[in-house]
Amino acid sequence: MEKDIRLTRRFYHSIAEPGFLEFRTTINIIKNLKEIGVDEIRFGKEIHSQAYMYGRPSPKQTKAYAVTIDEDVDFDISEILEGYTGAVAKIYTNKPGPNIGFRFDIDALTIRESKEESHRPAKEGFRSRNDKTCHACGHDGHLSIGLFLGKWLVDNKENLKGTYTLIFQPAEEGLRGARSLTEAGVADNLDYLFAGHLGMGVEDGKICVGTGGFLSSTKLDITFKGHASHAGALPEEGKNANLAAATATLNLHTLTQFSTGMARVNVGVIRAGSTRNSVSDRAILEMETRGETEAINQTLVKRTYEIVEGAAKAFDLAYEIKTVGSAPALLKIESEFYKEINDMLGKRGYKTFLNGKFKASEDVVYFINKVEENGGKAVHFIFGSKLAAGHHKDSFDFNEDTLEEALGVFKEVIRYLN
Repeated sequence: MEKDIRLTRRFYHSIAEPGFLEFRTTINIIKNLKEIGVDEIRFGKEIHSQAYMYGRPSPKQTKAYAVTIDEDVDFDISEILEGYTGAVAKIYTNKPGPNIGFRFDIDALTIRESKEESHRPAKEGFRSRNDKTCHACGHDGHLSIGLFLGKWLVDNKENLKGTYTLIFQPAEEGLRGARSLTEAGVADNLDYLFAGHLGMGVEDGKICVGTGGFLSSTKLDITFKGHASHAGALPEEGKNANLAAATATLNLHTLTQFSTGMARVNVGVIRAGSTRNSVSDRAILEMETRGETEAINQTLVKRTYEIVEGAAKAFDLAYEIKTVGSAPALLKIESEFYKEINDMLGKRGYKTFLNGKFKASEDVVYFINKVEENGGKAVHFIFGSKLAAGHHKDSFDFNEDTLEEALGVFKEVIRYLN
């Protein structure tokens, strides 16, 4: 691991990988954790619940990418190369105290990174080497903060108490990875959980304490299965999947009328048909629902199933619906604890504010809800950072000074709880 957190971030930026394919990323995180000297590292199948590994790449895609990995390792990476990515590290002080967890997401987006000279990663030589994948959301920064926090914990273990858990989560994009880890028990027995995100529209140098406004979301893939036929000679023998897809798409976008909170539906992808003179036998919709509350989102999902079933019946088709990602809404707002942490950080020189709104979905909420359900407390931060371009854009980049600031916040939280 580099001595400078910025250089570590740039290394991980250069090897960007999408969810459940973070092979080099996971392997190097484990190498770094071993170098740091953490007490325990878990990875592979044992940190996942296979039933909740939403939206995994196909076995063919996974295998094709796995054969390109040539890392020099002294540990078994076979399960990682099957798609069981991510890692969980433990640091034991062997002194009575709280069990404190931190979560860091590690995946990148399937976006081709800008090659423009004005884009710092391209100009300074750390642009993604994976041409169709880049860190356009700051997760390279998040995981680097996690590694440097681990180093600090090991170096200061004699002055600390309790147990520390560092969770390096795969597949946040698409809301696919967190539930797999929480269902496998990764967040069990935590008294506290802390997590954060760089940027998100917060002013450079400011820190949101106790983020709210996480939207519950469900990602669905819908397939209509019909019967192909010649569109000119025998149209009556066809069962047109395109018509069902079009009907469903129009009706789905009427669902968002709620007086009780924000609601969103979006059919982002339609793939259908094969040729202009054939009745289409297959159509696929990739869509999502979002709700300000769990109840709103669940209503949207229920109505989605009903609309899809109705469209299929109207055109005499079979259909299939798969959940490929999800995130809940916050079940509990720890207002007093948020204020406690906010006041502490303010006294230590940080420019903070309470209860900023995320205005999107994030599967970190699975961790937050799990810890709070078990009687613990959790805080999510937004670390304000000047961005070269917005999140999920090909020229996204952030102010690297934010890395040290975020790391400092986590250190202060640990000192406070000790």
